[in-house]
Amino acid sequence: MANPFQRLRAKAGDGQKSMDWYMNNVKNLVGARLSQTSVMKSDIGELKTNIEIGSMYLYFYDPKLKNELPFYDTFPLVLPFGPAPGGFYGINLHYLPYMIRAQVLGELLDYKTTKTYSESTKLRMSYNLLNNLKNANEVKPCIKHYLSNHVNSQFMKINPEDWQAAIFLPIESFVGATKEQVFRDSRSKF
Repeated sequence: MANPFQRLRAKAGDGQKSMDWYMNNVKNLVGARLSQTSVMKSDIGELKTNIEIGSMYLYFYDPKLKNELPFYDTFPLVLPFGPAPGGFYGINLHYLPYMIRAQVLGELLDYKTTKTYSESTKLRMSYNLLNNLKNANEVKPCIKHYLSNHVNSQFMKINPEDWQAAIFLPIESFVGATKEQVFRDSRSKF
């Protein structure tokens, strides 16, 4: 499957479009034909065996303590920000409603390493930086500890030029709750 965002990027050009524009165009672009498997087979990014701090990833995940969790995401959209025992810490943007995802990513984009998007673009990420964001309260419900030996696929490293569109993909895969319930739970923690 080709990159589903190629046409979207062409329409966006070099201009910064509103998050409403991205959300509407992603919905129109992907419609009902998008699945986690199709995204992993697309060229929206590149399959990798490990992660880099400051990049964005999708992957299949089976939590170690899933029986103790009220709900969890088996296909997280993660911005890793630091190493952790047995894995890494990351922000799983799927835990946020779409427009709050956009606000959080928008603020994080102020910390990207390059002026324009390229293969080398990363976000300068650390726990201290996340704690000092204007949207820090919104980020807290998304901070997760991922264990490397519970990742059940390669990591799909999302192309930086597709980050803004990727946050609107309706591909979260929650077990134990609907996405609306998860969004409500996250909002109750702000």
